[in-house]
Amino acid sequence: MRRIYIDELKKIQINILDQVADFCNKNDISYWLDCGTLLGAVRHKGYIPWDDDVDIGMFRSDFDRFLNLFNQSNERYKVYNIENNNEFYYPFGKVLDTTTILYEPDEKGSKISVNIDIFVYDNAPNGHRKLEIMYIKRDLYRNLNLLRTLNHKPNGTIVRRILIYFLRLFIKPFPKAYFAKKMVQNSKKYVELDTQKIGNFTGFSNISCSKKVFRSFVEVEFEGKHYKAPIGYDEYLKAFYNNYMELPPIEKQVSSHTFIAYADD
Repeated sequence: MRRIYIDELKKIQINILDQVADFCNKNDISYWLDCGTLLGAVRHKGYIPWDDDVDIGMFRSDFDRFLNLFNQSNERYKVYNIENNNEFYYPFGKVLDTTTILYEPDEKGSKISVNIDIFVYDNAPNGHRKLEIMYIKRDLYRNLNLLRTLNHKPNGTIVRRILIYFLRLFIKPFPKAYFAKKMVQNSKKYVELDTQKIGNFTGFSNISCSKKVFRSFVEVEFEGKHYKAPIGYDEYLKAFYNNYMELPPIEKQVSSHTFIAYADD
């Protein structure tokens, strides 16, 4: 096994993104650069300088088709989520390069492969209070999911560590992916209704946008290549980051991820 460092990691992620984008274009599946990846494309024409991952978004119906078809198209790249892999405990999707291994935060943590994230967008309720309740439930299930699936020693005060210890004992009888599945159920609550907005209820942000933002797609540059972005990306990024063209303070220009990756050469 050969250690992978950040520059090679990004090249592998771009290769995964190319495979996904090409497959989606050939199969009439909508996707778009999402979250920090979209911000990086618009503001930097590539990765945000201190970022180290790739995010894309899909509507629920497109993600379901992608999940059913993509793994049949090749042997190397695989898409997984809790609906097609019982060992998977993320509530969103990941496309993995199976010739690699990635540990988070280190060899004692979770084991997966170098990957990109697919965040699934579902109908969001029109009322502010209903929307707020969905995000409250999402955050509760996400915290319980982290407690159930992560095994590293907790940090903080002794009171916090004791509390986490007892919470882990309490939720240990639940299946490993139980709370991730609850997040997905919460996300699909309004799937049969005709609402005016969509939102990401399995990710990390409390954001919803008008469906008009996603009525069509344009191409944006990312690392010298071109990928899809929603035509209303300016409205979307303002909802996400406010003044998104302004750089954050220098102390916040750091990666939020810790990992060790290897290639199976």
